[in-house]
Amino acid sequence: MKAPPARADEMAEATETRAVAAPLAGALTAFVPLVVGSVLVSHDSNRALQRDGIAVIVAGFAAAPWVSHGIAGRWRRALVFGLAAAAASAGTLIAMSAQDPFDPSIGNHKRLPFGFMLTASFFLGAGGVVDSFVVGPASRGP
Repeated sequence: MKAPPARADEMAEATETRAVAAPLAGALTAFVPLVVGSVLVSHDSNRALQRDGIAVIVAGFAAAPWVSHGIAGRWRRALVFGLAAAAASAGTLIAMSAQDPFDPSIGNHKRLPFGFMLTASFFLGAGGVVDSFVVGPASRGP
């Protein structure tokens, strides 16, 4: 038994609305923790707050692809992009625990693993959100 056409149109419109709103939600999931974490990192006198700020930032980067693809119902893409961003975010935290990047007594070359992982976390998280913009809403059938 088929659903009435009006109901099918409503469901297709709801799916399209979710697919359009999903990238925005993912972008906010990355941006809000970036702002909050940056405020924490700006406290030069407290390295514990700076490390907490980085943890907030990378948590947002790791969550953004899951949110953007999950809201749209594209779970395979959420898995691929989300796991990559989560792995880079975890790598950032591991590099930060191995060598404190906020210690002024160390040379810049010792901060490279942290900087590389933080940058990778950003690009993988943002890439997942950009992918949800590119994929967009599922096309409707005739």
